Amino acid sequence: MTSSKRAAVTLLLLLTLTFGAMRPASAFLDKTRFLAHVGIAYFCFHHWVSNPYRQGAFAPGAPHRVAALVKGGVALLFAVHEIRVAQDIAHKSSDPLLHALDGKVAALGATFAAVGVKMKGGHFESADADSLTDQTTTVSNGAAADGAQIKDVPVPVPGG
Repeated sequence: MTSSKRAAVTLLLLLTLTFGAMRPASAFLDKTRFLAHVGIAYFCFHHWVSNPYRQGAFAPGAPHRVAALVKGGVALLFAVHEIRVAQDIAHKSSDPLLHALDGKVAALGATFAAVGVKMKGGHFESADADSLTDQTTTVSNGAAADGAQIKDVPVPVPGG
């Protein structure tokens, strides 16, 4: 290759890199990443809060009640982290579905946080379970209306 061809190829590569870096990069697989993080939060809620609640693990006098409450509280606080990651993805995305779900997911995260703190402190009421279930249903229905299904994404929890 002649030196003028090398110079032209080098200049072309530099221009491509320069203009490519100037364009805002679209996030890769926004919807998939968003749904995965919300799915992890749902798993934490269903596995560590909803199912134990239905089995009576949080009822006064239940064996290992305090441990179940603390685990549920910690799981909900982890779910809050996952919801915040999902919100960050939604904020940076150009996907209209993610923008539409952003407010619902923010409300879900706030409910997870409030109930998680109460549970971690050893307190839980049936109204908390109803509130959490209503919030998850609202987000799921909103996603399903636009063709996206939120599924539980199992994650291993150390010591669980």
